[in-house]
Amino acid sequence: MSDIRIEIEAAKALHYWKSLFADEVAAGARRLAAESSQPERVTTSHYRQAAQIAIRSLLAAISDGGPSRDDHKAA
Repeated sequence: MSDIRIEIEAAKALHYWKSLFADEVAAGARRLAAESSQPERVTTSHYRQAAQIAIRSLLAAISDGGPSRDDHKAA
């Protein structure tokens, strides 16, 4: 196994993106279920559809740089 070092800012960005995506998928699936004929039942289909929608937000967050940017300068 090779020795891999991950920069702190890279790890923070990954954590942020994972959390953002997971939160948006979960909230989206619940919203889709609430709008369905069985609002008390969240299905895999709801999660799949919510994930497809959340991908757009994730792409925007990655493009924006997340919680920090490589070119970010301290104030």
